[in-house]
Amino acid sequence: MIAIVRSIFNKEITDKLLEGCVNELVQKKIEYRIFDCPGAVETVGYTKKIIDTLRPDAIIVIGAIIKGDTDHYEYVCNYVTQGHSYLATQVDVPVIFGILTTQNEQLALERASTNNMNKGKEFVDTALYMMNVYKFI
Repeated sequence: MIAIVRSIFNKEITDKLLEGCVNELVQKKIEYRIFDCPGAVETVGYTKKIIDTLRPDAIIVIGAIIKGDTDHYEYVCNYVTQGHSYLATQVDVPVIFGILTTQNEQLALERASTNNMNKGKEFVDTALYMMNVYKFI
């Protein structure tokens, strides 16, 4: 089972990323569960809790952090990136970092668009690749 932790902040974008993930998982007939949380910052703790309690085969973390007029963007990006990087090295479950960090909303929408380069599909492909790696190492 692949767990998907999705930040509902910037929901228009994360909905599209989630759609890309789900479409790919359904097409490949892979079991999955979706877990929503308020924002990107909360995905770090939520991911750890899911790994500890549910032991998924992989976990995909979806979010969108968009630069604004304050330094908040930098703090959130640093916290989330460092949190998931550390977590990925401490658990034996692949943690796929599917959090967009973009300079504006348009760039995020382009990366989430289901008729363009939707990153959701790429997150699933990466999760499947890493699941195989973890099985054989």
